[in-house]
Amino acid sequence: MVQENRIVKNFLEMVKISSPSKNEREIGDYLINVLKELGLEVTEDNAGKINGGNCGNIIGVLKADGKKKYLFSAHMDTVVPCEKINPIVENGIIKSDGTSVLGGDDKGGIAAIIEMLQVIKENKLDHPEIVVVFSMAEEIGLLGSKAFEIEKYSIDYGFILDSSGKPGKIITKAPSAARGKLTIVGKPAHAGISPENGINALTVAAHAITKIKLGRVDAETTSNIGVVSGGQATNIVMPTVELDYEARSLSNEKLNLLLEETFEVFEKVCKEFGATFENKVNVEYPGFALDDNENIVKIVMDACKSIGLKGETASSGGGSDTNIYNSKGIPSVNLAVGMTKVHTLEEYIEIKDLVDLSRMLVEIIKG
Repeated sequence: MVQENRIVKNFLEMVKISSPSKNEREIGDYLINVLKELGLEVTEDNAGKINGGNCGNIIGVLKADGKKKYLFSAHMDTVVPCEKINPIVENGIIKSDGTSVLGGDDKGGIAAIIEMLQVIKENKLDHPEIVVVFSMAEEIGLLGSKAFEIEKYSIDYGFILDSSGKPGKIITKAPSAARGKLTIVGKPAHAGISPENGINALTVAAHAITKIKLGRVDAETTSNIGVVSGGQATNIVMPTVELDYEARSLSNEKLNLLLEETFEVFEKVCKEFGATFENKVNVEYPGFALDDNENIVKIVMDACKSIGLKGETASSGGGSDTNIYNSKGIPSVNLAVGMTKVHTLEEYIEIKDLVDLSRMLVEIIKG
């Protein structure tokens, strides 16, 4: 039922359409037409307007009155560079030409959803009510899923296609994440004439950094300062320094404790030096954890078994739209698409993985 040539054709068409975050208009229009041709009721919400983008979430509904409601979702945006993607098909692999990302993250997921819908239509398959969501601006903070009013659709289960790894990998755990800026405000002074009259913000930050936990905190928790910026000139004592900080944990309790400890250290050190501490770090998205015995996990496991794939659950160190849907009360899993070396110029995906993923989705709706 699943047609390899068609999947490849659709995937190649989509990755050639540039769709950086908040600029998904062209791919959004493409998908609106595809979903309408497949007989879905199609709408576009106001997520674009809410988030300053040129396209909202694209939503398609394939009705099945009285049946369970399944959400299938993948995001439209890709990381840069993605302006002129030239995909190359070689030895069963689709890859970038080395000047851009490929965009398999997440157009591989989109391609599989479209193929599933085409198989349903061609073979007149019995199916649950299907709600398809192609979200905007996932890569820069899950903005589309946060704005999506999923409560309107009374979804029973959510299947999000946005993980690296081979089809059959089921992400059932993912961390909460906090991000933002930690700012130390010192006092400027002439560095050559009267440095003692200043308070060097970088010196304050350095003392604080030696006292906080960074890197791998424990098996479930990480902490990182990724960007440091500040200063005006070499002859001025640095008055302000900004630290871009993030922390993640599979345990909400551990994340909150880590944040409290980190902020307390900066407050204390700044007070010792007479500097001021400004904290703009917030929890960006909540984590989730599903038990292997949950119905949604069993549904995917059974689908894998029926087509000879090895189903296995796993945890992820990153967030996805799955985090948001679980936080809104929809039991949701993140399914591996097969994308490899994502967010790099060496990104690629195997055609077999696209086919296997599409076959899995067909089995999920049949089950």
